[in-house]
Amino acid sequence: MMLLTVFSFIGIATLSGSALLGYGGLIGLIVALALSSQRWLLWYLFGGMAYWLSVEVLQGLLASRPMLSELSEWHSYVIAMGISWLPLVGWVLYRALRYEDVSRTVQQQRALEAARYKEHTPVYDDDYQPRFH
Repeated sequence: MMLLTVFSFIGIATLSGSALLGYGGLIGLIVALALSSQRWLLWYLFGGMAYWLSVEVLQGLLASRPMLSELSEWHSYVIAMGISWLPLVGWVLYRALRYEDVSRTVQQQRALEAARYKEHTPVYDDDYQPRFH
């Protein structure tokens, strides 16, 4: 029953032989990638799909709002992508202010470490005689 639902979802009754070959090739490549040492690439694939799904959900929410319903589909996608980038912008700003030279606390800490830094001088025993004078 589940396979029938999946096949009716992708319209298997109307697929041509080339479409079936394409879907089979895609499934084969995903399985081969999952079994290879490069399976970490699947995380990028699934992450991209999850990101675009979140953009689609945001665009659907924006399109359903009465005051934003006069926006074109293109404008609502642009706004949805802008909203989806806000967490990334916040994270980058946090990292820049926390760990880079922009932060005053990091500058003060580096200045304190530089003040404590002593140049390396060799330490010799009392009876050391240099080979060359």
